[in-house]
Amino acid sequence: MALVLTLVAATLAAPALCVGPIATTTIAAPITIPFDTSLRTNSTYLPLQSASLPDANAPASQPTQVHLSPAGVNSVTVSWATQNYTVGKGYVAPLPTAGVVSLVQYGASPTALTSTASGITETYNQIYNTTVSPRVGGDNAFNYTSPLLHSVVVANLSPGATYFYRVGDGTTFSGTFNFTALKAPGQNYPQRIIAIADWGLSSNSSSTLDHVLDSVASSTSPPLVNYIADFVYADCWYVNGTVSIPTQGFEGALSSTWQPVWDSWQRFIQPLVSQVPMLFSTGNHEIEQQSTGEIFRSVMTRWKAPASAIPPPAPASSFFFYSHEVGPIHNIFLSPYVDYTPGSDQWNWLAYDLLRTNRTVTPWVIVNIHNPWVTTDSSYKEFEQMRTSMEPLTYQFGVDIFFYGHVHAYERSAPVYNYEVNPCGSVHITIGDAGNSEGLSFLLNYGPAEQFEDLNGGCGNVTYPNQRASYLNTATPNIIDPFTYYRHVLTFQADGNSTGYAGEYPKGYCYAEQPLWSQYREPSFGHGTLDALNATHARWQWHRNQDGVKVAAEDIYVIRDTTACPNKAGQGLVSGGGASD
Repeated sequence: MALVLTLVAATLAAPALCVGPIATTTIAAPITIPFDTSLRTNSTYLPLQSASLPDANAPASQPTQVHLSPAGVNSVTVSWATQNYTVGKGYVAPLPTAGVVSLVQYGASPTALTSTASGITETYNQIYNTTVSPRVGGDNAFNYTSPLLHSVVVANLSPGATYFYRVGDGTTFSGTFNFTALKAPGQNYPQRIIAIADWGLSSNSSSTLDHVLDSVASSTSPPLVNYIADFVYADCWYVNGTVSIPTQGFEGALSSTWQPVWDSWQRFIQPLVSQVPMLFSTGNHEIEQQSTGEIFRSVMTRWKAPASAIPPPAPASSFFFYSHEVGPIHNIFLSPYVDYTPGSDQWNWLAYDLLRTNRTVTPWVIVNIHNPWVTTDSSYKEFEQMRTSMEPLTYQFGVDIFFYGHVHAYERSAPVYNYEVNPCGSVHITIGDAGNSEGLSFLLNYGPAEQFEDLNGGCGNVTYPNQRASYLNTATPNIIDPFTYYRHVLTFQADGNSTGYAGEYPKGYCYAEQPLWSQYREPSFGHGTLDALNATHARWQWHRNQDGVKVAAEDIYVIRDTTACPNKAGQGLVSGGGASD
């Protein structure tokens, strides 16, 4: 078998998970852990000015929000903020950037920061929509201008070497931080990826941070964070700073969004990202449309994507899809909010990136997308056109693992292709459970039950399309509303359900029972770690916040076999292998 999962350990009293090779005819029963309301009935926002946040009382000139992101092989982008943001009604003048110095001093010792690098300083404004109540902008809204946002590329690093650094303007500097440079591409094992998504700023987010820092400390290699989007949930706030629970802040397009949440969250995660570089994708909560129609401005100014694969995408798109290699892992980040249909820039770029990936150098290929292609949550088939457009490519070239966010629960699949268990397919992992301010994924109308479709009394049907009816409508491509950008009308059965795996079934909108490809799912907060151990074995662990930091609720091996499936070696489709379109 080409890609199998083997149980390492589990702390739950549940049936064994996929012990031994997976086959389409013999597979352990899927597991669902119920929603536990005794642990967390809702998410409590952390105060934006909490004294527990780093640099809570720092003077305006003091650098804060220090964070790292990979800038390419043997290089890293160091970013931070100085001065204060400003909010006010009507026009808010941005801070001047002319003549502002952005400087990083670094070296092999905290007492010998003998090297320097300089970079750029930016600001951005958030001007709110002026037509739709209560998102009234102009003279009636608290518009926002950011602090000074600095970014500097530090290049020519020695892989595995520890560097100490501080940031500033040549006069005022931060304290001294340190990081260990990532491994260069190549089969240098082990390599740890820390997978996080949908973090936000809540009491649950704080617990996740504690657990993630322990995963950093226990790593035997310089780790890398894969952040699969939905950063701060600023669009869950009104434009006057009043928080709204549940989400009445009109997320996504035409959104209100309280930008100071970004500044607090960047301080909140500083203990992690000042020492561990973070790759990232974009999600629906980063759309944050302004009155001009501009979207994604906040995240694009605050975070810098690495130089991408050759050939690079168009400059305007390189932030949204790119690849990066660390040790034996080739990381790909894609966006549902940029055209992904065959022949588009993103599709063509993905095809070339997969084709040029040398699996003898980076045998493990991971794709990161915010919105899941494979999930049993109510987001099932939400981006079905993206899946049908790109999954044949990712299957052809043997992508090993997908990481997703968006769904506020944990779910892990068997190797799957086209909704069927397939030993040459990909393992799909949804990890959108880092703490977000909206809470875990559950249905208010059904009480304390996770909103997996098979537990939801079936799907909406053509006669009574009121249940999540927007999922059943054809969407017109519209960059102003990218949540529905290029989305197909979804397929569903006449009675709104399939018969499930117990008997003959046509592929439908949703399932009557947990499908075989969904191996484990649970609505709990947490994060995950992937350790590539060699060219054939990687260890995946999911850590729940309610457990001790050393405990993994799910602990499995992902095993690659390129003999059975040449696509795992980047050699194209499997002859006589699994399903194909």
